[in-house]
Amino acid sequence: MPINFSPKVGQILTCNYGNYLKDEKGDVVSTAVDAHIPPEMIKCRLVVVLNGRLNGNACIVVPISTTKDTAKLNNGLHVELPEGIIKAAKYFPQTTSWVKCDMVQTVSNQRLSRPMEVGRGWITQMLSREIVTNLQKAVIKAINATALVPAQQESEQ
Repeated sequence: MPINFSPKVGQILTCNYGNYLKDEKGDVVSTAVDAHIPPEMIKCRLVVVLNGRLNGNACIVVPISTTKDTAKLNNGLHVELPEGIIKAAKYFPQTTSWVKCDMVQTVSNQRLSRPMEVGRGWITQMLSREIVTNLQKAVIKAINATALVPAQQESEQ
């Protein structure tokens, strides 16, 4: 069920990115501009809200993945979340994960929902301000805007 509220910065939500368009053979149609095209984000996954008040209908989010990309982690584009930071959710086991800050995206609130608890109910979870700040710094790096960050803060990245 889509959210009907403005989420807070740092809130963990589920985002249904959809899937790639496939032809009759099941192959991805990489020329279909009216659908997702590889390497764009697909499927249902956890995300972190970076701005929940764009216009009441959309949010800026970064996806969370359980697949480690060492090169992007070393380049400061992904941020590791150790096991235990995110509560266990239905379909999303509690494990070490990585926030893919190079895949920041504005999505419709219709794609967003609160994660389901393992048993019953819904999870409401916020990441700490420190973690959110690290994510924001990684997004700044991903969009090649580190020149906008004062030198002292840039050295902390």
